[in-house]
Amino acid sequence: MKVTFNHLSLGLSITVALIFLVFPKHSIDVVNNVVGVLLLTFDTTFLLIITSILLLCLILIISPYGKVKLGNSTPEFSNLSWFSMLFAAGMGSGLIFWGVAEPIFHLSSPLNSTNDIIIALSITNFHWGLHAWSIYAFSGLIIAWFTYNKGRKMTISYTLSSKTGYLLKSVDILAVFSILFGVSGTLANSIALIQTGLNSIFESEVLGLKFRVILLLFIAVIFTLSSLSGLKKGVQLLSNFNVFLASALLLVIIFCVGVAPLSSLFFEELIDYFLFLPKVSFSINEANAEWSRAWTIVYLLWWVAWAPFTGLFIARISKGRTIREFLICVIGVPTLISMIWFVAFGGGSSIMSNYSTIETEVMKDYTQGIFTFFDAFQYPLLLSLIAIVLLITFVITSADSAVYVTALLTEEESKTNKMMWSLVMIGITLALIYENNVDLNKVIAIAGAIPFIFLLIFQGISFLFSLVNSNGIENKK
Repeated sequence: MKVTFNHLSLGLSITVALIFLVFPKHSIDVVNNVVGVLLLTFDTTFLLIITSILLLCLILIISPYGKVKLGNSTPEFSNLSWFSMLFAAGMGSGLIFWGVAEPIFHLSSPLNSTNDIIIALSITNFHWGLHAWSIYAFSGLIIAWFTYNKGRKMTISYTLSSKTGYLLKSVDILAVFSILFGVSGTLANSIALIQTGLNSIFESEVLGLKFRVILLLFIAVIFTLSSLSGLKKGVQLLSNFNVFLASALLLVIIFCVGVAPLSSLFFEELIDYFLFLPKVSFSINEANAEWSRAWTIVYLLWWVAWAPFTGLFIARISKGRTIREFLICVIGVPTLISMIWFVAFGGGSSIMSNYSTIETEVMKDYTQGIFTFFDAFQYPLLLSLIAIVLLITFVITSADSAVYVTALLTEEESKTNKMMWSLVMIGITLALIYENNVDLNKVIAIAGAIPFIFLLIFQGISFLFSLVNSNGIENKK
């Protein structure tokens, strides 16, 4: 039997998953130590690369190239479905997890000497806003350009050359590993939060490792079945449901906390965020370097870890958009929604009657934040259940999208292949839920991203050279 690229990448991935399953603690410790050394060495380099990506996206938006259309067809999906899918695949579950915890935790950040909630929100927006979504947008734009305008296959390697051998195809293997680690880390964190939510609902601590394993298998069955059903049936339906339910939860929180105080907080954070960005986007304060590496750099690399699959997924659903429309919507809309979400949950927590309790619980355990926040409302059980359902459906959508994209990257979209990739992802996640350490999951999630961030540079150079030297600028919408 001829060994294909898919066989090779799948074999390597299964080997990695087995190592994590058989030696969970040692494997995670090794990855954690290696990542720690790389963060210490390249922290400022990583920051400057990602800030440069954001600036380049802004330049493309205002340049004549912004009118260039990605492909010659009309958009395949409506704006609502498009926004729903890119948002759900990009960071939906993360907003549930960190909506309360991160702004409250950053009240004690070394960057926030006055313990000001506005500064805490600006730090949070720095991690979740323009920088994060410019990574996704840039990666997606490059893939969309070479796929729809240059007629190449939708893989990472084909953004570098139209002729790929085994050396260039190794780039796709790198992307696959980035996807597997990035999504597995997020999946493990989501399971930890679901466990905390159910423990708080039932006022017990009886749900342990066995529950996490059962929950993971339940989620895995659903996202595998959804992936097998195809993009339009599975991902689109789940994404629309996610956005509808998340919007309903957000509106309930806004009206219960108060439209007026939250509006005031939002405009204050909006101004402060744009004033804050130049201070933190180009250098790391040595006095706070350890904190910046553990939070800012890890966060930014987490988005890079998701870029191979989120970028490719966004490219897949964005045919027919102009470069300007693509970048404005992919960067701007999710950033705005994220800011509203954090001001409602994080900012809202700071003005609730049980604020001190929320802060105490967040400092002990990130996963306690949102459920402690809900305790201040009239129907905490209902809100907690909605959040748990959202966590499950968001993470299913992300895993579903990851399996779909991994199959595209390995150029084998059979149902059997998708099931195999699901099993690999489950294997790595099982090792992570065994340790059940939220901060450690974040570090493991970026393990595949560190080499990929340098690959983004080569992709960017290839894209800009192709864009400038093509006649695509004449084919405007």
